[in-house]
Amino acid sequence: MKAFLKIIVLSMLIFACKSEKKDAEKVPKEEQKAIVLKSKLLHEVNGLTHCESIVYDENKNILYASLIGNREAGDGSVATVSLEGKVIDTMFVKGLNDPKGIAITDDKLYVSDVTELVEADINTGEIIKKHTLEGIKFLNDVAIAHDGTVYVSDTFNSSIYALKTDGTFSEWLNSEALEHPNGLLKVENNMYVSAWGNMVGPDGKKKQSGNFLKVNMETKEITKVSKDTLGNLDGVQIYDKDNFIISSWRTGKIMKINNNGAVEDVLTVGISVGDILYIPEKKLLALPMNRQNQLLIYKLQESEK
Repeated sequence: MKAFLKIIVLSMLIFACKSEKKDAEKVPKEEQKAIVLKSKLLHEVNGLTHCESIVYDENKNILYASLIGNREAGDGSVATVSLEGKVIDTMFVKGLNDPKGIAITDDKLYVSDVTELVEADINTGEIIKKHTLEGIKFLNDVAIAHDGTVYVSDTFNSSIYALKTDGTFSEWLNSEALEHPNGLLKVENNMYVSAWGNMVGPDGKKKQSGNFLKVNMETKEITKVSKDTLGNLDGVQIYDKDNFIISSWRTGKIMKINNNGAVEDVLTVGISVGDILYIPEKKLLALPMNRQNQLLIYKLQESEK
């Protein structure tokens, strides 16, 4: 008899669980709890002249920031900044013109400088070599692949150049489908691109904003991740395995976008937000503000909508 009662109770529990699951499935998506990103400003770093790009050195636990300067020859630099927002050295790499994107390895720092890809010693800041080619117009962001190849976008030429480990520097891809690439991010067999957009629209005058793109590294096939243009895009960073964080220079928006092109606005900080940085393990978002001569450091936190 006891065994029979146990079977009845067990059957009732299973039925109740199935009913709860069906009831949950009936709840409209708009009524289900959604997770959104909230931001909290931690540090506002001033005095960084036309700050453009940020990269994190986990070995030294510091940030490198490219400073365009006042657009005089040689007044650009790469600065070092602590995670607590303290400026350490504004002239760690000096003598640059208008530096923009930065990428690092264990022993080298690479920064784009108008028509040159500058290679510097990451321990001393001394410039080792400069790489350039005839026809380069406006080098922008820098990304490094696992094999050591350094990629740099040329926004004006709608190109991406590659510096191989043997020192060979050449154009890797040129296409209007790149929509004048700005930000670059190498992830496995793909290069993700934050596109500035077409310099001249179909009417010969109107400027068109850019898409978030994906380039297959083997086939060089270019596909759109975003469903619509999102603005004059600049930086791109990994948020998690399914999402990226991107910035729009002109609108000042920071957005989260997933692999299917769904976009969520995170925050808006103002025009001229540049090549951003996100450190997932610390949940820190660093935003270089070009016209404001600032670096803003935020903490991101997920919460229910």
